[in-house]
Amino acid sequence: MIILVSLCLLMDILFISLEQTSYFFTRPILVYGNAIQYALTCLTVFLWYLYNEQFIFNDLSHFKKWMKFTSIPLIINLSLSLLSPWFGFFFTITSDNVYVRGNLFLISAITTYFYAVLTAFLIHIHRNKMRRTDYLPLMFFILPPAFGGILQMLNYGILLIGPSLTFSFLVAFVYIQSKNMELDFLTGLYTRKELENYTDILSKQKNIKKYLGGMMIDIDDFKKINDVHGHDVGDKVLREVSDVFKRSFRNSDFVSRIGGDEFVAVCEVQSLKDLEIIVQRIRGHLDTINSLSHYPFDIRLSIGYDLWDTKSFSKDEFMIHIDKKMYFEKDAKKLILS
Repeated sequence: MIILVSLCLLMDILFISLEQTSYFFTRPILVYGNAIQYALTCLTVFLWYLYNEQFIFNDLSHFKKWMKFTSIPLIINLSLSLLSPWFGFFFTITSDNVYVRGNLFLISAITTYFYAVLTAFLIHIHRNKMRRTDYLPLMFFILPPAFGGILQMLNYGILLIGPSLTFSFLVAFVYIQSKNMELDFLTGLYTRKELENYTDILSKQKNIKKYLGGMMIDIDDFKKINDVHGHDVGDKVLREVSDVFKRSFRNSDFVSRIGGDEFVAVCEVQSLKDLEIIVQRIRGHLDTINSLSHYPFDIRLSIGYDLWDTKSFSKDEFMIHIDKKMYFEKDAKKLILS
């Protein structure tokens, strides 16, 4: 996306420099370059929509289900853009090498803004599936190009879409890079440091509308898996377990790998029942993986969970509390097997 935006911005500069000049290459560049730019502008916003859809749902089946519908305006825009050099749908270049808007110019604007509005709508209605700190940066992205595009349409000759898209992508790039630094490279979950920061913030909040719940999760016999089957298999197990968490927890839940085979999740819930439902989802997804697995062993988890009253428990006391509950479950399994 960054490459596309940079290309659009360079095209703007090139078109301004060449307009009304009479070089032998001026007309081909203006004619075919503008066609490509119309196509790329809509494509860029469409890709931003796809990024947000995948970020929110993290589910390829959902992506594939809606792709055939959401891509229709893009296909229309691409077709009209690439046909414009011959039919003047979106623009024409006069004999003096001056750009003039075509009769169907608004269709390009409408399709581009369709994806901008769709993205904003998607982010807003699914804001409960993401962390509050993610909501505003994702919503902000679309504002500069939206205002820039409106001003450009109202003030013929002013080029604002390219610069405003560039500004938005710089903000988005910094945001995504900072977010990637928060994640464990192997599992894609949050790091222990981010857990510390997050629980520090929660422990200081006074007006929490929902209950807080926490889970301490450990992979059973993980050391044995590493010793017998090798660290490559151990890494694959960690990734598979992390994928189970991503399908089982909500986007608004905070799931972290705190070291080795240990994980901690912090969730906003209505009651203890909500935590039990998440645990059931984890067990269900894990059973599915085990039934399809080629490993000579089953992946099993021990989970300790409870509600966190920040007034009664400090974050460290609560972590010790759910850790004890997790080991209680682990010890109970060993007694059953012995």
